[in-house]
Amino acid sequence: MTENLSITQLMNNMPKVFHPERAEGVDADIQFNFDGDEPGQWTVGVHNGQATVTEGVADNPTATINTASQTWKAITLGQLNPMTAFMTGQLKATGDMGLLMRLQSLFG
Repeated sequence: MTENLSITQLMNNMPKVFHPERAEGVDADIQFNFDGDEPGQWTVGVHNGQATVTEGVADNPTATINTASQTWKAITLGQLNPMTAFMTGQLKATGDMGLLMRLQSLFG
């Protein structure tokens, strides 16, 4: 059933699976740029122990992820390891790599 979720649904679900107790000291905006089946741009903000998601581009992102929407879906659904996606070039990331390494523990 979750395989049928759109990228919009997956992104909007991120605050629901956020673990604020793991976000102490995090003050960041993460830019997601998707191409592929469902292109779009999203910003995930983590500020003051809360997560927000907005469609669009962050003014000054702490980190940026560029990938195909279907790759992000596979990562989100646990079908693809994010490190494998990065190492094989399916996902490109810039900015605060330490923050990006924490993403999996912050969400999901």
